[in-house]
Amino acid sequence: MQSSKLKLEIQRDQKKVIPFEISESKRLDVVLAGENAEVEIVGLVLGKLDEEKSFEAYITHVAPNTKSNVNVRGVLRGKSKFDFRGNVRIEKGAKGADAYLRSDVLLFDDAKMVDEQMLFYLMSRGLSRKQAEELLIEGFVNPIKERLKRGAK
Repeated sequence: MQSSKLKLEIQRDQKKVIPFEISESKRLDVVLAGENAEVEIVGLVLGKLDEEKSFEAYITHVAPNTKSNVNVRGVLRGKSKFDFRGNVRIEKGAKGADAYLRSDVLLFDDAKMVDEQMLFYLMSRGLSRKQAEELLIEGFVNPIKERLKRGAK
């Protein structure tokens, strides 16, 4: 499994947006080193067959009034796997730090882990199972896709 690492240090009043699609295993280390530093990490993972992907995010708030937002979404099919590890550390001098860390995944496999009630509802409105699944996936990943399109803007 191929892996990549990225280390960033964000200084006073800097704002960074880090958008990415997870096509390989990634590790991201971010230090919010200056007052009012901000980072937004937005990721999307799509897995199929027996693919294995992982993402690790380690955020350290060192300075006061810093902000971090990590939001990762995934859609997994078959026997694909996605491991997410996140850690936010707030140092003693980081008064007023604000941190958000979230990962959500839709699972499509033989166990039918997707919300069957939602699929039933959509199918009762005349959609096929495949159409209902596609609509559910689109609604789930669109907020992340839109953010990825905007990138660092």
